[in-house]
Amino acid sequence: MTAPVRGTGGDRDDGYDGYDDDWEPVLDEEVRGPLPPPPDTAAGVRCPGCAALVPPGTPRCPRCLARIGGGGGGGGGGTAPPGARVVLHFDTLALSLPVRPGEPLRLGRDTDWAPASSGAFAELTTVSRRHASVTADPDGSVWVTEESDGTVNGTWVNGAHLLPGERHRLRHGDRLQLGHRVACTVRITGDGPC
Repeated sequence: MTAPVRGTGGDRDDGYDGYDDDWEPVLDEEVRGPLPPPPDTAAGVRCPGCAALVPPGTPRCPRCLARIGGGGGGGGGGTAPPGARVVLHFDTLALSLPVRPGEPLRLGRDTDWAPASSGAFAELTTVSRRHASVTADPDGSVWVTEESDGTVNGTWVNGAHLLPGERHRLRHGDRLQLGHRVACTVRITGDGPC
C-alpha cells in the first residue's frame, strides 16, 4: 500500500511551484518507519498466573512465583489446592493480607466491618468504608464481591468493572483494584495453610 506525497517540482524553470495535484507514491515503511520486530519466539511455556514466557524446566515463574507445570501448585485457574495460601499483596502500600479459608477478608475503611484492612485504608478516601470482600471457599475457589450497595469509586479485576453484589472468581496473578488508586495482586501459593 502507498501513501500520497506531494511532488516537489525539483529544478524546473517553467514556474512550477510543486503545489499541483500530482502525487508520488511512497511505500508505507517510508511514512510510518520500520516495522517492529516479530514477537519473541524463544522456546518456553506461559505462566498460568501472569502469562509471562518462562524457560522450559523452570519450576516457578520468576515474575509472579506461580508454580509451572503439573505440580499442583497455586498457579493455575481460580481454584487453590488444599492447604494453599491466598494473599492479597498491595505493593504500593507495602501490605499483604491473607485470605483465610471460610472467613471473608473485608476490604474497606470501616474499622468494625473491615478490621484487617481499615488501618491501612484509613486515609484513602477512594476506598469506600465497606468496599469489597474476598473469600476462599472450601472447594479452593477464590472470590471477590463488591458490596451490594456499591461503592463510590468502583472495583475492578484485571481492568473489568465489577457489578455490586456479584461474585467474581479470582485467579493467581489477578489485579484487584479498589477505587482509582489502590490495587493489589492475588497470590495463591502451595506453601501451606494461612
